[in-house]
Amino acid sequence: MSKTTTKQPGGAIARIRGLAPSLLPAEKKVALYVMKNADDVLAQSIGEVAAGAEVSEATIIRFCRTAKFSGFANMKIALAREFVTPLASTLHEDITEKDNSATLARKVFGANINTLQETLSVLDPVAVEDATRHINGAGKTLIIGVGTSAPIALEAYSKFMRLGLTVTLQSDAHLMMMEAALLKKGDAVLAISHSGATIDPVETVKVARSAGASAIAITNNLLSPLAKACNITLVTASKETKFRAEALSSRIAQSSILDLLYVSLGLKNQKRALVCAQKIEDVITIKQY
Repeated sequence: MSKTTTKQPGGAIARIRGLAPSLLPAEKKVALYVMKNADDVLAQSIGEVAAGAEVSEATIIRFCRTAKFSGFANMKIALAREFVTPLASTLHEDITEKDNSATLARKVFGANINTLQETLSVLDPVAVEDATRHINGAGKTLIIGVGTSAPIALEAYSKFMRLGLTVTLQSDAHLMMMEAALLKKGDAVLAISHSGATIDPVETVKVARSAGASAIAITNNLLSPLAKACNITLVTASKETKFRAEALSSRIAQSSILDLLYVSLGLKNQKRALVCAQKIEDVITIKQY
């Protein structure tokens, strides 16, 4: 099954941040330099950026290609767009021990807002359409996630089940592998992992692909092993700090992507969605006082 080609719109810094952990050492130096000196890069030549990052000009070109920019100039244009986007600078502030409750609220809510805005900027509409088509047409969709991704996988199961889709959920490393082996052509697997580098989801996806199923990833890293193993990747963007583990803002981005898929899938078959909603309402009503 061919890999879905993703064209990443906007969100230059978010895109670079997500790719950085998987880059080769030389290209990672470029990523770190650009993220730290984005405003200076706008006025620098490729030679000056190479000198600042202590790499060759060829490495800069390779980095731009890896990060899905058509060239150095295109990267600078993408960076320039970010500087005219009306984002408050406080959205990027890190939490400190000295922050009071009001400051904490502003920073936490600001970081979550920023995560959603950056995720929207890097989200590929074509990938969303492809994911919707595969899940909607699948005989069965296996949803997997381990650790902090397990609750998000449960959320996905709850949403898609309500639409009348045939979905199953596994967060146990052995059981997800076993169920993946029983998938067949026409089925799908949805794997959720912030880092995209956790072994169990990656290996499960490989088993599912070998069985003929399509594979969809929700991850923060387009170059991660999980993204490479899947044929469709939906990318999130979140900046975590020492006080904000991956279970925080990244989960908001993942949940929002699931909301998007839920709505998109509902629109694909509105009649089925409405019938299922009515059946669920009929039985849930007796659970309320």
